[in-house]
Amino acid sequence: MWRNASRTLAMTGLMSLGFMAGTVQAEEMPAQTCPIDINQELHLDGKNVTIIDRQGNSAELEEGKGLTIQGKSVALSPEQEKMLEDYRQRLNEYVPQARDIAQSGLDVANEIIDELSASFDNTDAFENVRQAVIDFYNQLEARYYQNGEMVLKPDAFEDVFQNWKQDFDSAREVFNREFFASAFSVLQEKMKSEDGINFTALQEEMAKLKASVESKLKENSKQIQKQAEEYCDSMKSLAEQEKGVVQSIPELKDYQLFEI
Repeated sequence: MWRNASRTLAMTGLMSLGFMAGTVQAEEMPAQTCPIDINQELHLDGKNVTIIDRQGNSAELEEGKGLTIQGKSVALSPEQEKMLEDYRQRLNEYVPQARDIAQSGLDVANEIIDELSASFDNTDAFENVRQAVIDFYNQLEARYYQNGEMVLKPDAFEDVFQNWKQDFDSAREVFNREFFASAFSVLQEKMKSEDGINFTALQEEMAKLKASVESKLKENSKQIQKQAEEYCDSMKSLAEQEKGVVQSIPELKDYQLFEI
């Protein structure tokens, strides 16, 4: 449900970076909610929009073709066509921005990995960590993209909200294992090439590394939360716009997506 969407989207972005050092715990995830529900199944391909109700009936908003309900074209006035076209465009523009929030988390994680690799003068030092982040991101994305379309089920966000802790814990476990194994190996090799391995110094370096990662993650998590808040505002605006579209085109009353 969109009531949980803003929180879920912030989680997705934070999960893409937050488990890097185990710094974001389950109880620390954002508690903000977005007071909007989505009631129908929604398909977006960047141009066209398909809305499917719970009985399997469909309404299609096609670029340049207007409105089709259950395969039958609906005659519209020029004013109705304009309203529908703007609504179609905004659905395709704003709803998929959820993907950008998760991508922001991935980008931040990659930036941190690049900085760490550069600090050790070893561009390949943390490639296994990078791949762990990418695999996690791709796994999340695959839930909502099918054959090039974004597909949201009526309760898709509710399912994510209910299952996110399991996803988070699983991803963090894999990431921490890869991250600390790589860091330990790199620091160990560095000490070998210098004055030999000093395990006290090794432990201190690991602690510094962890603190550095924690600081960067906390700094960037605020920006991702801000993106989630802005996304929620966009959804509220879309919901208000949809009210006007449905009032003007009553044939869409059974296909209304949003409810505040």
